[in-house]
Amino acid sequence: MKKLLFAPETFNLAETTRMIEVAKECRGRAECFFMGYSDKFSGYIEKAGFPFYLLSPKLDEETITKIMDFDQGRSFKIPFTYDMLKERIENELALIEALEIDGVVIGSTVSLFVSARVKKIPLTYVKPYVYSRSWVEGNQFMGKAPEFLKKGGRKLILSLNYLPKDIKKIVKEYHVEDHFPTLIDSLDGDLNCITTPELLTGNPNLSKNSIYVGPIFADLPEDIPASLFQLFRATDDPIIYCSMGSSGTSEIVYNLLKKFAGLPVQVVSPMKSFLSQEQTASLPANIHLYDWLPAKQVQQLVTASVLHGGEGTVQTACVAGKPFIGIGLQKEQEYNIKCCVDYGNAIQLKRKQLKDKEYFKKAAAELLQNPSYQKKAQKLQQELKSINGSKLAAQAILEIS
Repeated sequence: MKKLLFAPETFNLAETTRMIEVAKECRGRAECFFMGYSDKFSGYIEKAGFPFYLLSPKLDEETITKIMDFDQGRSFKIPFTYDMLKERIENELALIEALEIDGVVIGSTVSLFVSARVKKIPLTYVKPYVYSRSWVEGNQFMGKAPEFLKKGGRKLILSLNYLPKDIKKIVKEYHVEDHFPTLIDSLDGDLNCITTPELLTGNPNLSKNSIYVGPIFADLPEDIPASLFQLFRATDDPIIYCSMGSSGTSEIVYNLLKKFAGLPVQVVSPMKSFLSQEQTASLPANIHLYDWLPAKQVQQLVTASVLHGGEGTVQTACVAGKPFIGIGLQKEQEYNIKCCVDYGNAIQLKRKQLKDKEYFKKAAAELLQNPSYQKKAQKLQQELKSINGSKLAAQAILEIS
């Protein structure tokens, strides 16, 4: 039986649960192992029945914050130093050898772009369309910019061979330069499983080694809290699911939830752990906080959602057939939301627009009162119904490994 190593960044819930769903589809045909550098969400891996190896250097909260700040454009400082990458790679190589791994599957664990190539084993990257060469080559690149600007931007990005100094040093040290000809190609696996549905990208022509698999998101066997069922029975108000994902901050979550004050809705949010006791106490009475909620099950029950635009939460809303307001915290999230805006099942707000409560209030009213959003959401739900992203990814991974 083949042995697969799944390596999400385990401080990211969406990435971790996405890997779990793919591993569940591989189970029985491959022996699946997980590794990571944080134990923040590793409990979900072990609860699903997979062994988890916590490698060093373990990420502390300060380093996680630096990674998230870089990811969301709040900082341009590369969070991965030479020493960190070197230690990671040496420990990954040892684990791959000890477990006799046949294939590696990542979400965004950058050190494995080197480790897998050193060991000459297939590397699969499960990722959104916007992280791919195909997005740069496709029609959606740079939106409505003039064609001459698109052409220039496309040429620049596709030919850029820059690598950060520490990463370049590591790549040279391990003699894997052939896998890093350009910046965009260095972020490709031997197989790239694109989780954004083709019907939203509008691009049937993916670049080499890339395939569409479609939506992959958390489907964990967790119960909905009894208090939430009580809320559904007790109110006739529309119920909104509000989540900023693991990339949200205390300030963002708090300021967003305050915007619901005075609106004729009830809001359920799994963001309690992001808020202080003082913040929680000052929220309006129509906010109902939880430490965690099973997103798929809850979004099937609510009227609509307000989301940060992470692909997992967006896909959950789409598969649940519910419209949403999207507030992207970084470019990939803004793209995910824009795809749904173009389809007709979502409204997009910029973070700066949240400063205006009336603007948010009008957007919420539009989402709830204009039936076209619900109709489009239900139409998209039906179009996605037959796609099993986890199963398609698993089949491709098993073939290449």
